[in-house]
Amino acid sequence: MKVRDSGMPDAAFWESLFNVDLVLDRMAINGSVRDLAEFGCGYGTFTLPAAQRISGTLHTFDVDNEAMALARARAAASGLANIVFLHRDFIDAGTGLPDACVDYVMLFNILHHESPVEIIREAWRILRPGGLVGAIHWIHSAATPRGPALEIRPKPEALLELLRESGFQPVQAAPIELPPWHFGVLASKSLPE
Repeated sequence: MKVRDSGMPDAAFWESLFNVDLVLDRMAINGSVRDLAEFGCGYGTFTLPAAQRISGTLHTFDVDNEAMALARARAAASGLANIVFLHRDFIDAGTGLPDACVDYVMLFNILHHESPVEIIREAWRILRPGGLVGAIHWIHSAATPRGPALEIRPKPEALLELLRESGFQPVQAAPIELPPWHFGVLASKSLPE
């Protein structure tokens, strides 16, 4: 199921809207992350740079065949062999990954879905204890050049609350600034008591 209001512009314009290195730095995607899952790869804007930073495998999911084909071709041209591309409706069918198998889940520009709780539950299921979920989204401003309609665009406080209600512990109280157009929240899967 495609996430509502998720149409993609052409790849060059889309990628001009992000400072990818800044986002990955501030969202703690680095060599300490072994295995990572990305919900919605799009054109591979974050997929390829994240795969270069982590020490294990990046599992990425999308329902858009055309975007995924472009991301897959870009990965092959870059010589990246640690990405597993999965054409799968992870919202309706889950990821198919085993429980507690990844250290990090990227939820980038996806939590405006009608039922974000389903996405968060799947992130929780596949995260190892102590693992991180990183969510970014468009700031709540009509000045943004893209993004879903303001009435369905989540605000930072709402994302933090959603994560708390799902059992995650926010890593910081305030949203992470990701200029020019985004914010992020980072939360950990509580270790079992």
